[in-house]
Amino acid sequence: MVTALLFAVTVAAAQRPIGSGEALATAHRIEAATNRGDAGALDRFLDLDSLIDRMRQKSHALKDPAFFRGFSESFTTNFGHYGQRILPSIKLGNYRLLREYESKGSRHLLFRMFGAGGLNYHDYTLIRVKDSIKAADVYVYSIDESMSGSIATLADMMNNSAEKLPEDVSMMIKLTDENNKKNYAGVKEQYEQLDEKYKKTKAMQLVYISACHHLDQALYEGALEHFAASFPDAPSGYLMLIDLYYLRKEYDKGFTALDKMDKLLGGDPALDIFRGNFYRLQGKKAESLACYERVFRYDPGIAANARFLIVAYEEAGDKAKAKTVITEFRKTGAYHEADLSDLFTKYPELK
Repeated sequence: MVTALLFAVTVAAAQRPIGSGEALATAHRIEAATNRGDAGALDRFLDLDSLIDRMRQKSHALKDPAFFRGFSESFTTNFGHYGQRILPSIKLGNYRLLREYESKGSRHLLFRMFGAGGLNYHDYTLIRVKDSIKAADVYVYSIDESMSGSIATLADMMNNSAEKLPEDVSMMIKLTDENNKKNYAGVKEQYEQLDEKYKKTKAMQLVYISACHHLDQALYEGALEHFAASFPDAPSGYLMLIDLYYLRKEYDKGFTALDKMDKLLGGDPALDIFRGNFYRLQGKKAESLACYERVFRYDPGIAANARFLIVAYEEAGDKAKAKTVITEFRKTGAYHEADLSDLFTKYPELK
């Protein structure tokens, strides 16, 4: 009777909905740990059992018990590098909670990853595991796919039985395989021979865009713009277009892409860094400075923005404000001596 009662209590706890306060407390813990260099915090946050279960549901190969057993054992043994891959990407930036929300009965945490690795967003689906709040999966904006889906595709590729897979999965594997081999011309050729129903799929187009990026600038631009038109709500399209328009110095298109990304996210103050960069390229120094100032008020710990703001003040001849930014940035705890060392070399009076 006691055992049954304990079991009932455990089940009830696991089924208890996750509150907003619990989710936020978890988010701030992950945020703080990751930004101080604890790569293991994100690894511990992801619940492997739940992630593997989701992978199995999405994979043809993982439905085979023998293959599943071997793959899951290997995956569990070698998993642990997720957080380590995040850290280099947030150099000069950070890993910050953008918002917490509920969708379709599940609580989510949306994080922004920004820094030397560029801009990306990670959307975690939360679950309760005993007394802890963990993530069952993470949706990665740059690839428009969840981690479970991405690894499920990898498992099917590893099983080396594409001809036994459903036709759409088989097509995707063949294209991905050629892209991984850097046979970009082969990817282009295979994609162009696909039936229209496959050409219209998001996954196929993303592989094609990757290949075009290595083949021809005009082809790449055309593929990107076609993708953005085909999937107007796809985060990956806007992330790529922001970078593309910056390189092409197409400022108006860049602002449009940023506005659409902002709307899709429900607002992200840090996108003003990119607006500031577009204004700077246009020679609109006052507008550029205002963008960097807004971001600094929002989060003074983003090193890249602090650098832009310091240089903007320096170029405006306002050394006092430049020094104030340096002082405030140093107080954030995000400061590392290397963050500003080259600026101090260029502007020694600021040191």
